[in-house]
Amino acid sequence: MPNQYNHEEVLLFCGRLEKTYTPAAADVLDDMGFMHQSMESGFVSIITDAVVAGPAYTIEEARTRKSTKLAEYDPAFVAQALSAVFGSMQKGQVIAVSTNGFWGAGAFGELMATTSKYVGGVKAAVVDGPVRDIRRTLEIGFPVWARGNIPTDSIGRTDLVGVGSPIYCGGVTVKPGDIIFADRDGVVVIPVQDVDLEEVVVKAEEIVAAERRSRQEIRNGMSLLDVYKKYGKL
Repeated sequence: MPNQYNHEEVLLFCGRLEKTYTPAAADVLDDMGFMHQSMESGFVSIITDAVVAGPAYTIEEARTRKSTKLAEYDPAFVAQALSAVFGSMQKGQVIAVSTNGFWGAGAFGELMATTSKYVGGVKAAVVDGPVRDIRRTLEIGFPVWARGNIPTDSIGRTDLVGVGSPIYCGGVTVKPGDIIFADRDGVVVIPVQDVDLEEVVVKAEEIVAAERRSRQEIRNGMSLLDVYKKYGKL
């Protein structure tokens, strides 16, 4: 059974992950037999060079069954929904949003980003669908990985299905607390109930160091074949 770490220990491991890169983590998980932990292609960060790793905070949305204007919502229902979304966030988490395939409205926007960052302490979001309010989200420096953009509001188009349950995001099952690691190459999900987080981090660091060493050898004129013969790997 994988080691269990407290929240602060997890954040420290995530800080170390952020000094590596997602391909290294993906390779480690492949070697461990977890071949399907990288989200599908198409996730792009609105902040080009952003790198984040943190425990998953899951949100599930879907196309609404009944279109309703904001003014028609019961205020108590709105308060309950807001409490459900933002009430249990923890510092350093990364939001993962499933839209259940509905791309007709912004699944994440500036108000969610602002509240998540300044109230919840969340560091980023990964959205399996389109987002909006990108310019204003950029103003607060909140990284968002998404699969598109759209100006349309979610009110009257999207229902909140649930918070804090396993979701299917980018072709990968994401459970609350799984580590979401995202950079310019894409998004990797580390299933912490199945693998030891420290082991993944250490092995990713080793890959980065080895690749840096091999890269320098090639720059110094050594052939790719000679690098492989010398180190037994590339």
